[in-house]
Amino acid sequence: VLWTWGYGGSLWHGAGGCGQGRRGEVSRPEMVMPFVSQGIEVSQVACGDLHTLVLDRQGRVHSTGQGIHGVLGRGGLASTGEELDFQEVVYFRKTTDSIMAPGLEPQIIKLDAGREFSAAMSSHGELWVWGRNDYGQLGMGFEVMKDRDFCMKYPFLMRQLPMEGHVFRDFACGDRHMVAVTTAGAIYEWGDRRNFEPTAITLPSRYQEGLKGVWKVAAGEGYSFALTLSGELYSWGRPLSGCLALPSDADADSRDARDPLVPRPQRVPFEVFGGGDVRVLDIAASKQRCLAITESG
Repeated sequence: VLWTWGYGGSLWHGAGGCGQGRRGEVSRPEMVMPFVSQGIEVSQVACGDLHTLVLDRQGRVHSTGQGIHGVLGRGGLASTGEELDFQEVVYFRKTTDSIMAPGLEPQIIKLDAGREFSAAMSSHGELWVWGRNDYGQLGMGFEVMKDRDFCMKYPFLMRQLPMEGHVFRDFACGDRHMVAVTTAGAIYEWGDRRNFEPTAITLPSRYQEGLKGVWKVAAGEGYSFALTLSGELYSWGRPLSGCLALPSDADADSRDARDPLVPRPQRVPFEVFGGGDVRVLDIAASKQRCLAITESG
């Protein structure tokens, strides 16, 4: 059963993504009754700035909230206005554009949402993106950046890496960028007006310089994380986010004084979590806030 609460939109700022059929603040958790009445069981949710995505146990995707820039993935009026109730993103039940499984309907297994864009991953390790592209967060290349208002109103399959045989293991949407890791262990990143298409920032794990056993990635506003099976946490991005948890001289040789970016993943010292061989079990990231669960709790 899905419960939502918080900012629900206003007359001036539009829908807020609670999916309760009305505007205004939802001060206490409330069940989303249309899902209950239709017997829809929810397995996953993702919250953007003013929109929400839901994945049900049948693999169907639903969206609600402020639909400008096509962030709801349903085109038509949903891409210019606002929605107060959840509606299915039927594209995924009609498309057969998969490269890894041609002719088959994609089975979506993960959703995520950035500020004004959305993404979904299939069981075959392919990514679909939609919404705003003002920071290159859809990874569609430099040419489309010439159009300030360019957006995708329906899910768009990122074809480049699947055509080269790469399969995604995990992905995450930051505020205005995306990060993903392939089954070969290579980490790709795009957006934030730095990379306009998927760009490898690490080698596959089979190389000595590659990170080993990365199974999860997370992202916030200008920063990213990678978590390994051995419990090591890596971070990179803008130190001003306050979320990197790295020494001040991390990767100093490759940093630009005008934009003190940590461009490559750096291991977060164990001392951050109290010292010793503390394994990180899970990580979560929001705009400028992050959480970690360690083995010691």
